[in-house]
Amino acid sequence: MEPVVATSFIPKRPVSTEPVSTPHKSAAVGLLSFITIIVVIGTVLAFGGVYLYQQSLVSKKTQLQTSITQAQDGLGSSFVSDMKRLSNRINGVKTLLQNHVVVSPIFAALQATTLQSVQYKSFTYEFTTDPGTKTKLVQVHIEGVAKNYATLALQSDAFAKSTIIRNPIFSDLTVEDKTQQIDFKLLFTVNPSDLSYQTFINSLPTNPLNTTPAASVTANPTSQ
Repeated sequence: MEPVVATSFIPKRPVSTEPVSTPHKSAAVGLLSFITIIVVIGTVLAFGGVYLYQQSLVSKKTQLQTSITQAQDGLGSSFVSDMKRLSNRINGVKTLLQNHVVVSPIFAALQATTLQSVQYKSFTYEFTTDPGTKTKLVQVHIEGVAKNYATLALQSDAFAKSTIIRNPIFSDLTVEDKTQQIDFKLLFTVNPSDLSYQTFINSLPTNPLNTTPAASVTANPTSQ
């Protein structure tokens, strides 16, 4: 008879069928979830801040529009219309003054340069364009009488000293039978800028040269 060998098995650990979890993997998953929550919360807060800021801008815009409306109502629409008309009138006056032409500088230049033995009978002026330079000019026509031919020569030299009278030309010289004086026609040009109202105002403090005043002149302005 074979001997019976008694065996015994005592497990050192309890037998379990559940899988063994890894501590490192669980910790990583928890950290990722925490970061995700933080990002979501930050996004919500940022969106809320932008929304509140937008509402604040809308509210300020509404308040500003209300203030403007109240200011307009306080001034009154008639007052605003009157101010607009006044502004248009002021601008119109400024334009008129800038384009306004005065002939006083021409008379002052004639008074400063005309000899005592020369008299003028008529005076007319017109606006024209220089055919060569295409610039605007004021053309002056004068009819007068001089003592003799020598006087006309001296008068031409006197005109050359003027800063306003340009290119003076004497023509149609005739001798009067009774007085033996010389009838003449005079043509010269003036730069419109020398006749502007602003230039005239600026020149008021400066006194023109005082010489013997010319005879009375009948002005007859014409324009083209």
